[in-house]
Amino acid sequence: MKRNSASPIIMAITLLLLVATAGCGPSVRLTASWYDANEPPARFSKILVLAIGKDLYKRQLAEGAIRDELRKHGFVARSSIEDFGPSFGQNDDSIGMRSALLDRGFDAALTVRVVSVDEHDRWMPGTTYYGPIGYYRGFYGYYYRVWGYYANPGYQVTDVRVLLESNCYRIATGTLLWSGQSEAFTRNPTPETAVRYAKNVVEDLLRKRVIQPLGQ
Repeated sequence: MKRNSASPIIMAITLLLLVATAGCGPSVRLTASWYDANEPPARFSKILVLAIGKDLYKRQLAEGAIRDELRKHGFVARSSIEDFGPSFGQNDDSIGMRSALLDRGFDAALTVRVVSVDEHDRWMPGTTYYGPIGYYRGFYGYYYRVWGYYANPGYQVTDVRVLLESNCYRIATGTLLWSGQSEAFTRNPTPETAVRYAKNVVEDLLRKRVIQPLGQ
């Protein structure tokens, strides 16, 4: 009886795909949040998105993604960088900041900052499985299966865990209305990561009825 000699190749390809996709998951996730349950839903007229940090590109990425997500849900939202420039909020003049925001019509601020970055290396051991690698003709015309080992070498990976904090404040009083903690698994966020982060934050704010668009 004729055997399918392509099966070892298919098995090897399947194994490689399993290894390549192992451990895949969301690049960022909201892990916890708090809100003041005694506060009614806030209907803000204009929300400022403020990312705190030294990396201008990452700040622009975060602010732009959250601003756009808020706008999708009917909010008027602006980025601090586009309205005030990259140095806004880097001094200790809280009174001046409050005045500047109120003068521009902002009544809420949604902030983002990196709390910590943890990295550690770990070794991923190679994988080995036992399976058929071919056939040869044996005694009396029978086909005997030849078995052997397939192996993928081990390698070193660096795990990254970035802890992010988001806060929503009422500008007039400085009251904290909501705080969320997120985990990201890369130092270098992509636009897709920023969009996912923004969705997580805004969806939680809406789900907990912390904020609500005007007219609703």
